[in-house]
Amino acid sequence: MAQEQSEFGKGLVVCLVKFSQHALELQDLPVDNQPHYRYGMILNGASDHLYEIEVPQGEEWSKVRKDIKALRNKALHLGHTKIEATRKQVIELFDKAIDIALEIDKLLGLKPDRGEW
Repeated sequence: MAQEQSEFGKGLVVCLVKFSQHALELQDLPVDNQPHYRYGMILNGASDHLYEIEVPQGEEWSKVRKDIKALRNKALHLGHTKIEATRKQVIELFDKAIDIALEIDKLLGLKPDRGEW
Protein backbone atom coordinates (compact mmCIF):
# COMPACT_ATOMS: atom_id res chain seq x y z
CA MET A 1 0.00 0.00 0.00
CA ALA A 2 1.36 3.42 -0.97
CA GLN A 3 2.20 5.89 1.76
CA GLU A 4 0.08 9.04 1.81
CA GLN A 5 2.00 12.03 0.47
CA SER A 6 2.49 15.06 2.70
CA GLU A 7 0.73 18.20 1.54
CA PHE A 8 3.51 20.66 2.44
CA GLY A 9 6.58 18.43 2.76
CA LYS A 10 8.05 16.29 5.50
CA GLY A 11 11.59 15.95 6.78
CA LEU A 12 14.18 18.48 7.89
CA VAL A 13 16.08 19.89 4.93
CA VAL A 14 13.19 19.69 2.46
CA CYS A 15 10.93 21.64 4.85
CA LEU A 16 13.59 24.32 5.45
CA VAL A 17 14.12 24.69 1.69
CA LYS A 18 10.39 24.88 0.94
CA PHE A 19 9.96 27.43 3.77
CA SER A 20 12.85 29.51 2.42
CA GLN A 21 11.55 29.50 -1.17
CA HIS A 22 8.82 31.88 -0.03
CA ALA A 23 11.47 34.58 0.56
CA LEU A 24 11.30 35.22 -3.19
CA GLU A 25 7.86 36.71 -2.65
CA LEU A 26 9.46 39.65 -0.81
CA GLN A 27 10.77 41.08 -4.09
CA ASP A 28 7.21 41.99 -5.08
CA LEU A 29 6.67 44.17 -2.00
CA PRO A 30 7.88 47.69 -1.19
CA VAL A 31 11.12 47.95 0.77
CA ASP A 32 9.86 49.52 3.98
CA ASN A 33 9.21 48.23 7.45
CA GLN A 34 5.54 49.11 7.77
CA PRO A 35 3.27 46.30 8.99
CA HIS A 36 1.32 44.89 6.08
CA TYR A 37 -1.07 41.98 5.65
CA ARG A 38 0.95 40.73 2.64
CA TYR A 39 3.95 39.96 4.86
CA GLY A 40 1.65 37.80 6.95
CA MET A 41 0.42 36.11 3.76
CA ILE A 42 4.02 35.24 2.86
CA LEU A 43 4.50 33.69 6.29
CA ASN A 44 1.13 31.97 6.06
CA GLY A 45 2.30 30.04 3.02
CA ALA A 46 5.89 29.60 4.21
CA SER A 47 5.01 28.37 7.70
CA ASP A 48 2.81 25.60 6.29
CA HIS A 49 6.06 23.82 5.40
CA LEU A 50 7.03 23.71 9.08
CA TYR A 51 4.07 21.62 10.25
CA GLU A 52 5.78 18.29 9.54
CA ILE A 53 9.39 19.35 9.96
CA GLU A 54 11.42 16.67 11.72
CA VAL A 55 14.74 16.82 13.55
CA PRO A 56 16.82 13.71 14.24
CA GLN A 57 17.03 12.43 17.79
CA GLY A 58 20.26 12.75 19.73
CA GLU A 59 21.86 15.29 22.01
CA GLU A 60 23.93 16.76 19.16
CA TRP A 61 20.69 17.87 17.47
CA SER A 62 19.27 19.67 20.54
CA LYS A 63 20.24 23.18 19.33
CA VAL A 64 18.69 22.51 15.91
CA ARG A 65 15.52 21.18 17.60
CA LYS A 66 15.31 24.29 19.80
CA ASP A 67 15.91 26.64 16.86
CA ILE A 68 13.37 24.81 14.65
CA LYS A 69 10.77 25.01 17.40
CA ALA A 70 11.36 28.78 17.78
CA LEU A 71 11.23 29.30 14.00
CA ARG A 72 8.04 27.26 13.63
CA ASN A 73 6.30 28.96 16.56
CA LYS A 74 7.11 32.50 15.44
CA ALA A 75 6.36 31.85 11.75
CA LEU A 76 3.05 30.16 12.54
CA HIS A 77 2.11 32.94 14.96
CA LEU A 78 2.84 35.73 12.47
CA GLY A 79 1.45 33.81 9.50
CA HIS A 80 -1.73 32.42 11.00
CA THR A 81 -3.03 35.25 13.20
CA LYS A 82 -4.46 38.66 12.44
CA ILE A 83 -1.17 40.33 13.40
CA GLU A 84 0.34 42.30 10.54
CA ALA A 85 4.00 41.35 10.21
CA THR A 86 6.76 43.68 9.05
CA ARG A 87 9.34 43.08 6.35
CA LYS A 88 12.02 43.03 9.06
CA GLN A 89 10.22 40.24 10.95
CA VAL A 90 9.86 38.17 7.78
CA ILE A 91 13.53 38.61 6.82
CA GLU A 92 14.61 37.67 10.35
CA LEU A 93 12.72 34.38 10.04
CA PHE A 94 14.23 33.57 6.65
CA ASP A 95 17.68 34.45 8.04
CA LYS A 96 17.03 32.13 10.97
CA ALA A 97 16.33 29.31 8.49
CA ILE A 98 19.77 29.94 6.96
CA ASP A 99 21.35 29.86 10.43
CA ILE A 100 19.70 26.50 11.03
CA ALA A 101 20.97 25.20 7.68
CA LEU A 102 24.50 26.25 8.65
CA GLU A 103 24.15 24.37 11.93
CA ILE A 104 22.96 21.25 10.07
CA ASP A 105 25.98 21.43 7.76
CA LYS A 106 28.28 21.62 10.79
CA LEU A 107 26.60 18.56 12.29
CA LEU A 108 27.23 16.76 9.00
CA GLY A 109 30.93 17.50 9.32
CA LEU A 110 31.05 20.28 6.74
CA LYS A 111 32.58 23.74 7.07
CA PRO A 112 29.71 25.89 5.82
CA ASP A 113 29.95 29.52 4.84
CA ARG A 114 26.89 31.78 4.64
CA GLY A 115 28.36 33.59 1.66
CA GLU A 116 28.39 37.25 0.87
CA TRP A 117 25.40 37.28 -1.47
